[in-house]
Amino acid sequence: MSSPSRRLEEVHQVRRYVVPLRCILVPTGPGVRPERRLEAALRLAKHTHAHINALYVRPDLEIVVPPILPVGAGGALPQCNVSCEAKALAAAGLQAFERWCSDARVERQSNQRLDATFASWTEKTGHLETLVALNGRVSDLVIVDNPTKAGPFEAATFDAAVFSSGRPTLVLGEGLPDNLLRHVVIAWNGSLEGARVVGQSISLLHEAERISIITVPSELDRQTGIADLGDYLHWHGVVVENAALVPDFTGTDGEKILAACHRARATLLVMGAYTHSRLRQTFLGGLTQHMLDKADLPVLMAH
Repeated sequence: MSSPSRRLEEVHQVRRYVVPLRCILVPTGPGVRPERRLEAALRLAKHTHAHINALYVRPDLEIVVPPILPVGAGGALPQCNVSCEAKALAAAGLQAFERWCSDARVERQSNQRLDATFASWTEKTGHLETLVALNGRVSDLVIVDNPTKAGPFEAATFDAAVFSSGRPTLVLGEGLPDNLLRHVVIAWNGSLEGARVVGQSISLLHEAERISIITVPSELDRQTGIADLGDYLHWHGVVVENAALVPDFTGTDGEKILAACHRARATLLVMGAYTHSRLRQTFLGGLTQHMLDKADLPVLMAH
């Protein structure tokens, strides 16, 4: 058994080879307030020296308002009116972003250093879900609001990020801890989705102050056992403080996990999303839907 100092040295050596989290995507659009998600992005970016990209999606007016001929002399094309309004909303969004950068003291231009933290504003016109998915694929993390407690924009960005980006998605809850990585809790059941979110979050886990693992096995897992996630993380230089954080609590798996998170004062929950079909979970209930409905802490998900 190596000494604590030797162990710490080994962890630092392994971290030298970890691919860092560098690009955080924050989708926004007409009338949407992204400041809270930008703040969450900044709190993570300060740990990982990441770049924050605010992606403003303007709807395609040829789809929203098809061109029609004006009726009567002096008639104005509805598409022109909508276009002017869209430009005004985009300008207002940019101004709000610039105010946030100023208040948060975040640079808006890259100084070409790979470890620089800065924010950029990108405007694109087209289908919201398509653009979020495509830009998410060239990002390391997508940050969205909870789709069950907001409007159509939030629901669309959640779907695109979780189901189409291939990247982990941070879903914000009602509470936003000052340090999301103070105590990270991983809900582990050995699923493919759980393996993806853990594997894609190694760089964040390296930055966590504390890590615990909640194991809530299925009936099959109770017979065959679950592969040791703590041992896997050990070989990646990630120190797990508590690998058996399952409360003595009766209820559904979702209730057990949230009870454990509350008792541990978790600041971030990491879990796979929609092991079963989304339609089934929406109508019959499921772990992911329970978290979206009930979790007040940020949840990092992947499908």
